[in-house]
Amino acid sequence: MENFAGYIFVALTIFGFGYALVWQIRDTLEIKRTTRGETRFDKRKLAGHYLMVISFAGFFVSYLLNVALGTLSHIRPDTVQHALVNSNNTAFACFLFLAAFLVSKFMVVPKEEEGQRLLKLKV
Repeated sequence: MENFAGYIFVALTIFGFGYALVWQIRDTLEIKRTTRGETRFDKRKLAGHYLMVISFAGFFVSYLLNVALGTLSHIRPDTVQHALVNSNNTAFACFLFLAAFLVSKFMVVPKEEEGQRLLKLKV
């Protein structure tokens, strides 16, 4: 029963990351559609969101590879030990892509627009 709960958790995690990737792509396409790209703010915002999509997709693929290699290591441990793509490499790739995602989210994408109006309502 303990193994079954672990597999359920991994499946829910994969489903959650996949769903988040779809939402990230959707938000990026919405930003691309709504921004004009004339100002430096718009270009930086769009480039940051593109970097977020690429890094999150890389994280998701490397996480899937890590799960597949972990499952394969229980079935045939002799084939996975000496492979070029092993669990250590995929875990390091997950870390690098996640770090790139966080850098793009908190450092590349600007927080607020320059020259933004303080009041949105007409008085």
